[in-house]
Amino acid sequence: MSTGPDCHTSDLLCQGMEAEDISQAEDRAEYPGSQNEDQPNIAQPDFPHGGQSPSPTALWERLERKFLEYQQLVHGSQAERQKSLLNLLPLFLKAWEHSMGIICFPSLQTLAEDVSNHFAQEIQKGLVGKPAEQARMAAGQLMQWKGDEDQDGYLLLKSVYVLTETDSETLGRVAESGLPALLLQCLYLFFVFPLEKHELFESDVQVQRMFVQILLNICSESPGLEGVLSGTELHSLVIATTCLREHNCCFWKEPTFCVLRAISRAQNLSIVQYLQGMDCIKISLQNLYRLADTLPAPEVSEAVSLVLGFVKGSYPVSSALFMEFENGEGYPLLLKVLLRYDGLTQSQVDPHLEELLGLVVWLTTCGRSELKVFDSVTYPQMEGFKFHQEASGETVKNLQAFQVLQNVFHKASNSVLCMEVLSAIRTIWTWNARNFFLLEWTLQPISQFVEMVPLKPAPVQKHFFQLLEFLVFELHYVPHEILKKVQHLIKESPEPPCTLLALQSVLRIAGRDLLFTDIFRDSGLLGLLLAQLRKQAKILRKSGNTEPTLSFRDPERELTSVMLRVVATLLKGSVRNAVVLKDHGMVPFIKIFLDDEWYRGASLSILEQLSVINTEEYMSIIVGALCSSTQGELQLKLDLLKSLLRILETPKGRAAFRVSSGFNGLLSLLSDLEGALQEPLLQTWQAVSPSQTLNLVLHTLSALSAALHLDPVNGDFFKRNGLFEKLAEDLCLLGCFGALEEEGTPLQAWEDTKARPFADWLSEAFSSASLLPPKIQSCLQILSFLDSMTSGTLHLCKDLKESPRARQDPAVDAQKGEASSDAQSYLKQWLDLEERVDEGDTMIMHPGVLCIMVRLLPRLYHKDQPQVRTV
Repeated sequence: MSTGPDCHTSDLLCQGMEAEDISQAEDRAEYPGSQNEDQPNIAQPDFPHGGQSPSPTALWERLERKFLEYQQLVHGSQAERQKSLLNLLPLFLKAWEHSMGIICFPSLQTLAEDVSNHFAQEIQKGLVGKPAEQARMAAGQLMQWKGDEDQDGYLLLKSVYVLTETDSETLGRVAESGLPALLLQCLYLFFVFPLEKHELFESDVQVQRMFVQILLNICSESPGLEGVLSGTELHSLVIATTCLREHNCCFWKEPTFCVLRAISRAQNLSIVQYLQGMDCIKISLQNLYRLADTLPAPEVSEAVSLVLGFVKGSYPVSSALFMEFENGEGYPLLLKVLLRYDGLTQSQVDPHLEELLGLVVWLTTCGRSELKVFDSVTYPQMEGFKFHQEASGETVKNLQAFQVLQNVFHKASNSVLCMEVLSAIRTIWTWNARNFFLLEWTLQPISQFVEMVPLKPAPVQKHFFQLLEFLVFELHYVPHEILKKVQHLIKESPEPPCTLLALQSVLRIAGRDLLFTDIFRDSGLLGLLLAQLRKQAKILRKSGNTEPTLSFRDPERELTSVMLRVVATLLKGSVRNAVVLKDHGMVPFIKIFLDDEWYRGASLSILEQLSVINTEEYMSIIVGALCSSTQGELQLKLDLLKSLLRILETPKGRAAFRVSSGFNGLLSLLSDLEGALQEPLLQTWQAVSPSQTLNLVLHTLSALSAALHLDPVNGDFFKRNGLFEKLAEDLCLLGCFGALEEEGTPLQAWEDTKARPFADWLSEAFSSASLLPPKIQSCLQILSFLDSMTSGTLHLCKDLKESPRARQDPAVDAQKGEASSDAQSYLKQWLDLEERVDEGDTMIMHPGVLCIMVRLLPRLYHKDQPQVRTV
């Protein structure tokens, strides 16, 4: 047997019905498409030819005269009166169309009463005494557009549609005719008994739109709602939707659900008593429970949502249908239907699933009394946390409904389904923060979820830990018991990806408040991570540190990296945690991680926190690592120098630097660069660009500047040990400064050349369009470093833009003339500093550095630029 027109067509026809048509209860806006230009035009009364179309006023006046003539047929036969009424309708519709939907007719209620009665009689005549299939065919033919044939039924349908779009009084007249129950009966026939028809015409669409809109308009008023209760039609229609069969008419399915939803949202006590008296909810649940395993999940979900819609709509009036739902095994049905989605492969959320979960969430608020729980908050808690016993907003009263969500998460493995459940739980929390405590102290859902999270797909795991963070970030609550279970998950590490997500979540939580440095230490998490890092350090040392590059993503390496970052976070601001790390003998193992760029940032952060309790040990580690680094480990040297600069900000750090041979270490770093800026490049420096060398020189000199800044003891030490002279020698050996024999150039070759200020040379040295030889550019850049060092400002540029670790940004290659954005930013910062100094008297903080500049200036020579000596 045919199932009628394509189901997809029905979806298109009723698109927007929920958003616009059901809202007719508050404002009966024109239904989209109900006045479609392609709609059959039967409102064509006779008018004189050749003139303009009559005005709306003239049309309404003509209608009034015709209607008075019709009313005078009091003693005429019923057939005559009906014929006269039908003759009026084309004129009525024409006037309505020409008036842009505004009706100016004083006898409107009388017209509505007569048209509705006549339409009801015609429907009753077509249905009475006929089997269901024949009655369905008769009803369809009555309202169908038939071209040039008899259009009485269509005229009546369209006229009633227009009349129900007017006002409440007119709607009341329509409802008194008995039309609501008859139309609902027709809807039942259309839905349950489809015709054997494949082709769908535009006229069929228009008939459906007007028919459905009439019912929606009627259901927006109390008289209309009362009218649908005069028989068993409403009960039959609801039950029909829960007995979904393959031969139900797809063309009428969505309109049927649409009308029933409108009725469910406008319920009064009469409808509740009607549905309760017929066991409507009970029978519907029984039907759906039998069909839950056979129908597609979206279809059965939609039907369950419809039934629950009646429960929800009636709840403010009476809890009778809610009790019928509970007693009718409604919760097991919900669980069964929701778990049907577990076997589906879906990348997006099904709208029917969203709707059903929303109704389950609503059910959690249904109950006679508030849940009573004792205050079981574990302290300490973050500042700003408050647990309020008083209710503010929706609170959970129905644990049975929430257990449906809980059990779905327990049993499901589908990503979309599990994430929707977690989102539903979060919604409940956002209503009222108290809901979290009511649920967690009774059903322990989140505590239980931690144990099964490793078994869920990765997106679900990520969503769960976001939910955990919501407690900390939004509720300002420290869930001690839940965090202990997360810690146990990390310890057992059942699935490395899940452990990684758990650690990343702990990292974000730990950085939220210093309180967590104590909590995670006392819980044993810090000790657990240190033990794991000790093992990884041993593995790293045994492997000879031949690890993949940063671009290679390995779960184990990511896990170790996050462990280091968590430890670094737990050490910030906590001397006790730094002592714990030291007491665990972890310093030698943290040093091992320095060699791997993947772990270096966190490892240096840990060592910097250790410097709070033992600065000398930190300095010994950093200086030792700098001295033992190889020629090619430029990034390691830069990272170590940047860390060193942060510690040199404190007097304690500068003193420790001196006693740890820091000055000698940095100068040895410069001496190791001998010939690195020579032109042409030596074979040994082919792998290192001059721009990289200059960057290293900058950071080395910055560290020296920081160590000497406002520290007379370090300044005296540097001077007494002849380190200014050593620094000058190391800079001379870089290869860019000229040899002494180049100093004998005859004066007459350039004695008439006009001198240029030193600042002009600096500007050109850092310009991407500079015409200076690369060798001279390198010299001038180094002299600019020394100039800033002389005034004690070089180390203030320590926060220069750092190169990303995953790639090497373009940089200025002074020897090859390549431009660099980094070099431009360096120049801007240095020039800004010099401009600030120039605003007043320049103060020479380090005369020894000025002496170095005087020593280097005579070596600033190039055969193609002899005038450079005039600086």
